[in-house]
Order: sequence, then C-alpha cells, then structure tokens
Amino acid sequence: MIFAYGILLFAGATLAQDLPTFPKPRTQSTAWNLSFKFSPEQVKLGQLWPDLADSLETVLDWDRSQLANGGPSHDSFYTLDNVATPHSPGEVLKVQRVTDPSVWNIPAKTALSRFIYTTTNANGTLIPASSYILWPWTAKEFGTTSKGKAPVVLWSHGTSGFFADGSPSAHRSLFYHNIMPFMLAQAGYVVVASDYAGLGVNTSWDGSYVPHQYTNRLAQAFDSLNALRAARKIFPGKITDEYVNVGHSQGGAAAWGVSEVLADTSHYKFQDLEGDYLGSVIFAPAEDVLASAPQAFGSWIGKDLHLMYPDFKLSDWFTPLGVDRIKLLKQIQGGQYVSELLLLANATEVLKPTWNESWYATAFSEYTNPGNRPYKAPMLLFHGTDDNHGDAYNLSASAFESTCKNHYSGAFEFVTIPGTAHFPSMDASRQQWLQWIDDRFSGRPVGSKGCARSTLNSFLPVGSYQELSTSYPEWAGAPDEFFELVAGGF
Repeated sequence: MIFAYGILLFAGATLAQDLPTFPKPRTQSTAWNLSFKFSPEQVKLGQLWPDLADSLETVLDWDRSQLANGGPSHDSFYTLDNVATPHSPGEVLKVQRVTDPSVWNIPAKTALSRFIYTTTNANGTLIPASSYILWPWTAKEFGTTSKGKAPVVLWSHGTSGFFADGSPSAHRSLFYHNIMPFMLAQAGYVVVASDYAGLGVNTSWDGSYVPHQYTNRLAQAFDSLNALRAARKIFPGKITDEYVNVGHSQGGAAAWGVSEVLADTSHYKFQDLEGDYLGSVIFAPAEDVLASAPQAFGSWIGKDLHLMYPDFKLSDWFTPLGVDRIKLLKQIQGGQYVSELLLLANATEVLKPTWNESWYATAFSEYTNPGNRPYKAPMLLFHGTDDNHGDAYNLSASAFESTCKNHYSGAFEFVTIPGTAHFPSMDASRQQWLQWIDDRFSGRPVGSKGCARSTLNSFLPVGSYQELSTSYPEWAGAPDEFFELVAGGF
C-alpha cells in the first residue's frame, strides 16, 4: 500500500496533482494529550510520593483516553432527566437504537445500540443500569428456528472498574474487544451486554446514588437478565427469544448466577426468560474471591461494603491510610489498575490483618460465590491452570465438583486448559465455545448428559505459545490519524 503510493507520488506532476490531499499526520501519545494532575490536597490525602503520583496520573490519562465521548461523566446519554418513576425490573428508560460508532473502535460492519433500563440490586431495590447491543452485519441462521431474527448471546464482562466510567458500553473497544464481543458479532450473533448497575449510570431517577455491588453474582445476574428483558422490548422483531449465556471472571460468576437464578423456583422472578435459555458458557469464574486473591478483592469489595451493609465502617477492614486512599480513589473515580497502585502496592499498610475474619466477609461470600446450588443446564466451564488470581483454578474446580455432587441438575462440563492464564482461556478455547453455542441454537444434543471433566491440550508444546496478548486496539478515526488505519490508503 505504501509502496504503491510512492510510485504515484513521484511518477510526475500530473499524477501527483490528482492525488487526494491528506491531513498532516499527528503524533499520538499513549496519554492522548490528557494531563490529569493531583491537587496538593489529594497528594496529602493519599500520602502519595512523587513516583506514585506520576504513575497514577499516567494510568488515569490512559484510562480516560479509552472512553468514547469522554465517558459517562461527560456523555449525556447516561443521565436520566424527566423519567417517570418505573415500577418493575426490565423496563426501558432510555434508548439509542443506532449509536454513532465513529468514536468507538468496533469492527467494520458491526453496529452499536445503547439503552438504560431497570434492574434490582441484591437487596431488591429497583435501580437503573445501562447496556449495549453489538450487532452483526449478517445474522447467523439456524434453519427455520431463526425466523428471520438474529440469535442472542447474553454477555457478562469481567472487572472493568467500580464507578461510572468503568462501563464497557462507554469504552471505545467495549472493554473485551476481540477476545469476546467482537468475535461473537462477527460470528453472526447479537451481543446483549449489561454494564452492571453503578457502571455507566450512577444516579437514579430520584437523584440517589447507584453503587456498583462488585462481584455480587446475584446483583450482576439480575442486571444481565433484566437487560435481556429490556432488549426484547426494544427490538422484538430483530432478536430471537432463545439465548445463550456467556461470562468471564466477575462475569463468569454472574453467568453462573444467571443459571442459578433461572433454576431457583422458590421466588422465580424470571419465568419469562427461563424457557428460552439454551445454556451457559463460563470462563474463569470469580470463585471465593476473598480466598483466591484476598488483598485485591478485600480492598475492592470493602470500599463500598457499607452501601450493602449500612453498619459496616471502612475502619472495620482498613487502616487510616486505607480509609484515606479509598476516599481519594472515589474522588478520582479510578479504575482497576489505579486501585491496584493505590491499595495493593503496600496492601499490608492498607488492610487490617484480621479484616477477613469479620462477619461481613462471610456474609458477602454468600452473595458472591457461585456454585453449590441447583443450576439450569447445560453448562460449559473453561479454566486455565495458570490463572493469575491466586488459587482460582483449584477453587473453580472444587466448586464444580461439589456442585455436581450435591446439586446435580443436568449436563455440566469442566474443561481444563493447561498452562493458560485468566484471559487467554477464552482465546485458547475459541473453536470449542463457538461450536458449543452453534450446537445449542441448532438443537443438537449435548455430548454428555451428566457432569464431566476434560482437558483441552495445545497442538504444540505449551511453551511455544504467546502467553498473553501484548497489544490493544486503539481508536484511530480522526482525519489526521488516517495512517494508523490498516485500510486507510489505496
């Protein structure tokens, strides 16, 4: 492409004059020319030394550069003005049927929709949440069962943040980019994906604050199922009633939670969705997070635990430094890595030694931990043995075994992926889960009717493979960034 351009440019004045006029290429930095700076008061509050402050500012600039339209803090879509008070979960509050994709980094010939709807938190309080839909150019067809509609995958994302700007719908690459939502849409599926309550929309119709109940499998399961309800109301002639449920990490627990909620006939809140469920694919679910990576999850959960348990005080878990840094984190609305720099770099100075011996740690785990309950089959779970979240693989395998032993509810397969970390479990198993989803929509029988374990071995020795992705898709859509686009020339 560049070589052909050079031939034209120097072939003669006539040809050169016929070329289009290109803008002057602009130098792009990883900070996208943002320049967040801590105030002296914030430096004092967080007891930040210069190198730490500089690192935090760099990460904050990067995170904010990835937000379309400046993110929910600046995008009016995420505000609820003059909305009538809703009465039940799954109601539609606001719709953007066609979202202008020009500031998103979604694949060519995919389309985006966004909407705000009602859901409930784990306590049953009615609250708003936001969601996106990623549309394929051509919907995958499954014979007469498709009836001209596009098949639906209900996608539950992993940890994207803790505040409004952590919403995947506002992220230029929808946070998981080629790993999951892009792949699903390009395979012909409609992806319905809740941001989860508190991410995206953080102010309710009555002006009250909407917190994100981080890793709460019930809250996020409700968010996902109510997003599906709302999507059906918005696009009744476009999407199938049948759906497959998929999730990773925090979303893996949420997806497992979806299957448990659908199987729970004691309160049966989702009878309208139960009959159309085709199965769940779960990747590296967040299982017993306070045991798998206690310092990380203790900080992430504890900072907002008072919003779920009003008697809880930050000082129950955190040292004075920890309390002050959580105050700072909330001021700057920091994402995951910002929180790690603030709370984990010296975790022993942030968390009290006995924090996880409290009643609150045990109580929250009841909401958080998936498994050991009846589930809606079939389910397929992938987990890599090199998951970097503590003892995550073994905890996941243990939950599978105890669930099958004590609450067997139908076909459930656990697939071990040797030498594979947390996110690459989705990359390594792509052929398998795409075929499994295809089989569910096609009505093919599940291979094993009971609980089964298998191993997905690599074609070459494990050490031959790239361990983690080392690149990230960036938005390059401005006229002076034409040279960054693969197909931007002739």
